[in-house]
Amino acid sequence: MNPIIKVSSLTKRFGGVTAVSNFSFELIRGEKLGLIGPNGAGKTTLFNLLTGAYRPDAGKIEFEGINIVGLPPHKICRLGLVKTHQTPQHFWTLTVRENLMVPLLSSRNVKHRDAEEECSKILKLVGLDYRKNVPANALLPTELRRLEVARALATKPKVLLLDEPFAGTREKEAEELIRIIDEIRKMGVTIMLIEHRVGVVAKMIERLIVMHKGEKLAEGTPQEILKSKAVVEAYLGGEAEHE
Repeated sequence: MNPIIKVSSLTKRFGGVTAVSNFSFELIRGEKLGLIGPNGAGKTTLFNLLTGAYRPDAGKIEFEGINIVGLPPHKICRLGLVKTHQTPQHFWTLTVRENLMVPLLSSRNVKHRDAEEECSKILKLVGLDYRKNVPANALLPTELRRLEVARALATKPKVLLLDEPFAGTREKEAEELIRIIDEIRKMGVTIMLIEHRVGVVAKMIERLIVMHKGEKLAEGTPQEILKSKAVVEAYLGGEAEHE
């Protein structure tokens, strides 16, 4: 096992509410790890702790052996730990291509020609090459999510945290996104994603962590998780969709 991220006893409170409680896990280099749980379980808060948007009240986050607690988000991003958002965040009046060129050209010592080539590769990967001259505000919701993934890839991540990438997608759209995520993993990027639809995650993930009320309820293969009585009672019997 070669963990690229190691989280130990992570805790985050907001006033009197503990959003993440004594949470520990490892993300193994090269894997696809799923994080599931009911609304309000603390999943997005955990991602925000990993990327520096929030600072934990207790605990440790190691990225490639470096304790990154206290580092600002832009420095964590430069190290290679990148997150997409539940609600896509773009430059809405710029074209798809221009949205991607912004992060590509923000890297140091990048030639414009090299950025253009990388832009073309990424847009082809996410299936938006034919929409490159369309403004972001004219894209469909599922296309906006793919653009969000493309912009994250432009930062050259080592780990990509995907926050509900399948939200609002239909079956065929979800299958296409699964293919894209598989291609990203083949590029050497480690994947961790949040998703509500357990059936979607089970098709593509080697390992699942179940989060409930800020704590880790269970961890294992999708098959093990689906058979867990504690998980069924806390989550699967309520909000999860069996597909």
